Amino acid sequence: MENRRFIVGIVSIYLFSIGLLSGMIFDRIRFDESRTVLLKELEENTHRLHQHLMAMERENSQGQ
Repeated sequence: MENRRFIVGIVSIYLFSIGLLSGMIFDRIRFDESRTVLLKELEENTHRLHQHLMAMERENSQGQ
C-alpha cells in the first residue's frame, strides 16, 4: 500500500512538471509570435520615417 502511494506521488509530480513545462513553452511561443509581429511593424514604421526624412533632406539640399 505504501509502495503504491509512493508511485502515485512520483507520477503526480512527473505529470505536474510536464504540464508546467509545456505551459511555459507554449506561453513563450505565443509571446515570441506576438513580439515578432510588433517588431516587424516597428521596423516598417522606422523605415518609412527614414525614407521621409531622406526625401525632406534631398528637397532641402536641392532648394539651396
